[in-house]
Amino acid sequence: MGRALLIILLSSILVFGIISIQISRVSAEATKSSTGQYRDYYAKNIANSMIDIIKNKLRDSTNYRVNNIVSGNLLGGTVTYRVVDTVLSSNNLVKVQVTASYEGSKSHVEAYFNIKNISSNNVPPFMQNAITSGSNVNLSGNVTVKHIGNTQNANIHANGNFNMTGNNQIYGFVKYTGTATSSPPNALNTRITPISNPENLPVHSQTSPIQIPTITPENYLSIASDIYYGNASFSGNLTLGTKENPKIIFVTGNLNLSGNISGYGIFIVMGTTNISGNVTISTPDENFNNVGIFSGGNINLSGNVTVNAQMFSNSTVNISGNVRLIGSLTSRGVVSVSGSTEILYKPTNSALTRPIFGGNNQSSLVEVNMIHFYE
Repeated sequence: MGRALLIILLSSILVFGIISIQISRVSAEATKSSTGQYRDYYAKNIANSMIDIIKNKLRDSTNYRVNNIVSGNLLGGTVTYRVVDTVLSSNNLVKVQVTASYEGSKSHVEAYFNIKNISSNNVPPFMQNAITSGSNVNLSGNVTVKHIGNTQNANIHANGNFNMTGNNQIYGFVKYTGTATSSPPNALNTRITPISNPENLPVHSQTSPIQIPTITPENYLSIASDIYYGNASFSGNLTLGTKENPKIIFVTGNLNLSGNISGYGIFIVMGTTNISGNVTISTPDENFNNVGIFSGGNINLSGNVTVNAQMFSNSTVNISGNVRLIGSLTSRGVVSVSGSTEILYKPTNSALTRPIFGGNNQSSLVEVNMIHFYE
């Protein structure tokens, strides 16, 4: 009996050992597979980020080319790339080839770009996003960023870091020159969902900075329809100009807006712009912004505010409360958005930027379009 019991015990130990080895092997293979998928994804992210960086370089200089293969480091991995002229279907294009490596995984991408000059009547590139910041972008609370008609991407660009916490939702791409963080951590991949992404590009990625000029408000004093010396406050009902003849209001101090504003107009402010309380800036046009705000200082929005406007600040933009902005934000400093805020991106109206940026060498700007993309 004792010998039989010993045999059973040894057999059980042997079977248990075999099962344990099998489980460990399956677990190791699963971990290896998961790690491999992450490395492949990260390598793809590095490659696509390099494509976007090169796109911006082509926009900054139409003569930018890299005929010999160049190596570099990006996002913790390595890249090699080449930028050359080519002809495809009788079209003169720029061909970009990128190979990215990350911990043994590689990703090869190839893109073809068409480059053309933009006339001075078009919108500057630094005002072509829902949010553009010359520094960091911070979102917290319940912030939604999407296109007014939900038919285009509402993109965010930060010449710094991008940070978001809370229950935010972005219907566009997020680009940054520094780092991106979120709480919860997976929100960067689950709460950034572009409306259009045919090339299946990463929803957030590192890129090169966008040049954002400093405006000097006093340079535009001569074009003002109305001039207010010192601080200016508008409450009640304010009617601006027409689409053909927008009113240009110049304020040498701070601007405080409340009440109801209608019509077409431009506010040029040397100091800080405060929009608070129960404010409504309405629009007569579904497709174009009717109010442009250009502030030498901060722009602050708080309270129950509905604003149809495209905004530019030399300093920072701070939004809190129940704010509904229909238009776009551009700031040379930090953009901080909190509370139950809805930013409905409406593309910038060039009629409202031309008086400010129309004389600033706009003819040198170019438009770079991706025609083909291969992985």
